Amino acid sequence: MIIVFLIFFLTYSLLKTYYKYVKEPLIVSAKVKLEKFTNNFLSNSISYDILNDKNLENILVINKNKNGEILYVDYNLDKAYEALEIITDVIYEKINDLETGYYSDVQDEEISPTPRGLMLKMPLFVASNNPLLTSFGPDIYTRINFDGAVLTNIKSQITEYGYNNALVELFVTINISEQLLTPVIKDKIEVNYDVLVASKVINGRVPEFYDGVIENESANLDIPIT
Repeated sequence: MIIVFLIFFLTYSLLKTYYKYVKEPLIVSAKVKLEKFTNNFLSNSISYDILNDKNLENILVINKNKNGEILYVDYNLDKAYEALEIITDVIYEKINDLETGYYSDVQDEEISPTPRGLMLKMPLFVASNNPLLTSFGPDIYTRINFDGAVLTNIKSQITEYGYNNALVELFVTINISEQLLTPVIKDKIEVNYDVLVASKVINGRVPEFYDGVIENESANLDIPIT
């Protein structure tokens, strides 16, 4: 019993000491991997054609002066929230699939969906200052929880395009909060991602005092993650 107790105590002390010195570098490394994974996940989940012409019709209200110059851009709120609800519902469904192990379109050897949640796998010495050791050691499994809510909003950008024309681009900005969870680590990361959902060339000029670019954002749509 004494030998078993000593083994347990020394192992615990060793791991506690190790995590004390490598906690911060480990979090930094995990955040880089998680941000890359989340960007790829959102890119695969949301395609350019997720919104059809009916959803995008009359979503932007473009105001011009008598000379045909574009003064500002506004949103039809009903149309904007309708588009945001479609995209947010798709993300919400994909996140649930991730956390229950049903999402299969993952091209990442270090992060995988499981029935117990999303797991990040890293070698024990990933935070070592010696680059020769970063790939060695037993694997550490870090659970990833999607925390808080999915925030989405619409962002428009109008730029000069050729002579007397403007390019109108419509983006959806997505904000997702995630938590890294281990017995000794609990840290949060927020990922922001822009997806282009529509673009169109219209007749009109951007005044010089806008430096050739007019931008605007709608209010956020906030849907909690459960």
